[in-house]
Amino acid sequence: MPPTFTDRSLFFAWSTYTGDYEPYAQWYDQEHIPQVMATTGMVGAQRFLVGGAKNLPGVVPVDMGHLALYEIEGSAAGFREEVKQMLMSGSMVLPEFMNQPFDALFLEAISEPQYGASWDKAENLDDRHLFFAWCKPAADSVADGTFARWYDGEHIPQILAATGMLRAQRFESSPVKPLPGVRVPDLGHLALYEIAGDPSGFREEVKQMLISGEMQIPDFMNPPFSSMFMVPASPFRPAGS
Repeated sequence: MPPTFTDRSLFFAWSTYTGDYEPYAQWYDQEHIPQVMATTGMVGAQRFLVGGAKNLPGVVPVDMGHLALYEIEGSAAGFREEVKQMLMSGSMVLPEFMNQPFDALFLEAISEPQYGASWDKAENLDDRHLFFAWCKPAADSVADGTFARWYDGEHIPQILAATGMLRAQRFESSPVKPLPGVRVPDLGHLALYEIAGDPSGFREEVKQMLISGEMQIPDFMNPPFSSMFMVPASPFRPAGS
C-alpha cells in the first residue's frame, strides 16, 4: 500500500539542466535521492515532469522544469537542517550541469487527506500523476473559514469522483526557512490531486463539470488559477529502500 501520513510535509525542488537528460536522471536517482533519503522524517521521493494531459481551460500554466517531490512525516525543519549541513560540508555536491539557482518550496498540510476510489486498488505510487491547483483566495474567506469549508466539503468531494483519483489534500507554505540560495515561488494555496495513471480521463471529467455548471467556482477564489499536470519521471522511492 502507498504511505499515509499523520502530519504530512512536502519539499518541492524544481530544476533545469544543461546537456543530456540521462546523466541528470542518473545522478538524481543513483546519488542525490539516496543521500536525501537518510534525512529526518523522510518517507519517500519521486521525480516528475510537466505533462500527461492538457491544462484545464482558463488556467495559467506553470512550468518551472523538473520536479523532485520529497514527502516528510512531521515538520520539515530537521530535513532542512540536515540537507543544509550536507551542502555546506561538501558531502552533497551539485553537478555543474544543474542550472542554479533552483526554485524550491516547503509546504505543510492544512487539511486532512481525502481518498478516491482508486486508493484501495493502488499497490504503489510508481505511476502516480499529479495535478497541482494553486490559488490566492480572498483573505476574508480564509479568515472566516469559508474557503476551507467550500474546498473540503464541496470542491474536493466533487473532484474525487473523477477517473483515477487516489488522494487529495490542501497545503500552504511552511514556516520552515528556505534552503540557502534558492528562489521561493509565490504560488499561494495548493490543492494537490494524486491520480492513478493517465490523467486524461480525470481532466475531461473535471472540464465537463465546469462547462456544465455542475462545478461552481466561488468569487472568493479570485481566478484565474495557476495549475500543472505532472507525469512521473521515476518510480516512487520509499525511505529505507
